[in-house]
Amino acid sequence: MDRRRDPNTAAPSLKSPARTRLLALAAMTAAVGLSGCADLGLSAPSAAEAALACPKVSIIRDLSEVTLLRSGGRDLNDMESRAALADFAGTCDYTSSGVTVNVNLYLIAERGPAMKGDSARYQYFVALAKPDDTIVSKAFFDTDVTFAAGQPRSGSKEELAPKIPLPKDANAKDWKVYLGFQLTPEQLAFNRAQLKR
Repeated sequence: MDRRRDPNTAAPSLKSPARTRLLALAAMTAAVGLSGCADLGLSAPSAAEAALACPKVSIIRDLSEVTLLRSGGRDLNDMESRAALADFAGTCDYTSSGVTVNVNLYLIAERGPAMKGDSARYQYFVALAKPDDTIVSKAFFDTDVTFAAGQPRSGSKEELAPKIPLPKDANAKDWKVYLGFQLTPEQLAFNRAQLKR
């Protein structure tokens, strides 16, 4: 699974309809949802595009945010930083050997009161699933976010290019691409506890 996007034109597009959530997430005030996935799928294709539609891309709600606490930390006073997968956009390209999904994933991060230094590292994943939701691959990526002096927030754009191996002329429209942070059980429990407050 390639992390870099191969730029192409005239390809079916995919984009998040949740652009208005970006500012709220940038302020880091949105709570993490408990349901399965944020339906950040594709715009409705025209009849001509339906034959070569892009897979559905989703950010998993429970895994859309991560909070890094200092060792032994239990609450937001112990927060070193936190980050959210805020949005995505991209295209897909059909070839004789499959479909490449070119995704620009936008990550935003916030410095916490316990942070030392000026950078934080986060790990996220990209998983491919068949139409029946069977996961066929899952790749992990680390990204470093640097905070400028005096700035409480920062972010990054991640360029991804997962490839779905399909025979020529097969349609990938019912395949899925799942995005999320790779969380420890403690981080997931922290997310859910914050939502209940």
